Amino acid sequence: MVRQRVRITLHIIGSFLKYFALAYIAPLVTALYYGEEKWYIYLYALLLTLGIGLILEFRFKTEKVIERADGFTIVAFTWLLIPLLGTLPYVFLGLGFLDAFFEAMSGFTTTGATILKVVEDLPMSALLWRSLTQWLGGMGVIALFVAILPRLGVGGSQLFDREFPGPLPERLRPRFTTTARILWAIYVAFTAVEIALLYFLARLPLFDSTCISFSTLSTGGFTPTTASIGSYGNPLAEYIIMAFMFLAGMSFIIHYQVLQRNWKVIKDDEFRLYLIILVVAISLLVLSEGLTSYREGIFQALSIMTTTGFVTANFGSWHSGARMLLLALMFIGACGGSTGGGIKVVRALTLMKHTRVMMMRAISPKAVIPLKYNRKPLSEGIIRDVISFFFFYVLVAVVASVTLGFLGLDLETAISAVAATLGNVGPGLGGVGPTLNYASLPGAAKVILIMCMWLGRLELFTVFMIFSPRLWRG
Repeated sequence: MVRQRVRITLHIIGSFLKYFALAYIAPLVTALYYGEEKWYIYLYALLLTLGIGLILEFRFKTEKVIERADGFTIVAFTWLLIPLLGTLPYVFLGLGFLDAFFEAMSGFTTTGATILKVVEDLPMSALLWRSLTQWLGGMGVIALFVAILPRLGVGGSQLFDREFPGPLPERLRPRFTTTARILWAIYVAFTAVEIALLYFLARLPLFDSTCISFSTLSTGGFTPTTASIGSYGNPLAEYIIMAFMFLAGMSFIIHYQVLQRNWKVIKDDEFRLYLIILVVAISLLVLSEGLTSYREGIFQALSIMTTTGFVTANFGSWHSGARMLLLALMFIGACGGSTGGGIKVVRALTLMKHTRVMMMRAISPKAVIPLKYNRKPLSEGIIRDVISFFFFYVLVAVVASVTLGFLGLDLETAISAVAATLGNVGPGLGGVGPTLNYASLPGAAKVILIMCMWLGRLELFTVFMIFSPRLWRG
């Protein structure tokens, strides 16, 4: 059983890497267009990734059908190997391996935490690669492969579920390949529209508009500038970005339903709570920092809650209450079915409803009080999954924060660094604040935060399952 599971895992990952190698064409063309001397590094990366993919695909060829347990190993190791190979351009440009791996993992998991002190020191091709990794990781590299590789068949559903392990999985169509294609089509369309608006309306350079749009829809946060969006000083561009951050933080299921003119989905319980939290957070931030800073308050509330991580103000110097509010938003995160990270609004809503039901049952022990979501009862299994996830999420955050504390990080830096990486947010507070970076952290701390990014993107269980002996025994 172990040999069969390893074999199919390596075979499928090899197939994925073979197609992933094509992603290097974009920075290669960019390097040639701008006349960069080291254009060949992307050709080397492409050939190396393609070679590894072909070797794995054909060396471990198997007719075994993908089972549920295989989904955990394939997804977890794909999300480890693709960022690992994504480090190649950074290593070829002179970054140390650990820093390069940190940057690549941050990109693919759409975290946006960086070890680069001066982003502009990178060539244009590498800046595009940073944003492209986030764009590919936003909707999910495996969702893309499921969309373009129909031969995965029924097994594609196991991979899709593991990459999007939210508490309330929904299909747009009975076939997962169709669902993946629809989601990617909406994702691509939103990206194209944002590029056009930033370029034609806000008058940002086309290259910057492209990189920023890649990072917005993926809720990633990488930009071609060290000072993030604040470096442009362009209010119209900020408003456009705010609109698309808001859309990216919503469930893409809602986008599809709205496009189908099903306006009833606007009454979705999670979407309404998403709006309420944003309105309350924005109001508190604006009141805290003054009415003249309303644009910064709106932008940062959207950026942090959707886990995008763009910056227009040094919120690390804001009132302590405002910083604590932003830290809370890092943990809550965006909606389920979005490209955002964090615990997710739908889980917070489920926990709130469950608490209310438990209080009512304490008064009337014999009463049958179902927990409803969108007027439909939730199964006990889903409720248990949500409670388990929340407990596990907090446990990982506490253990990681305490470990960082023992490595010499102060309390604010340790907690916010974990919240920012586990929630795939990017900038934190203290020593990893919006005007700083993660470069000065000890190597061990970077390894822990890389693990947090990996765990956060796959929502914990997919990664931890591969360490279960029972999974490998079958």
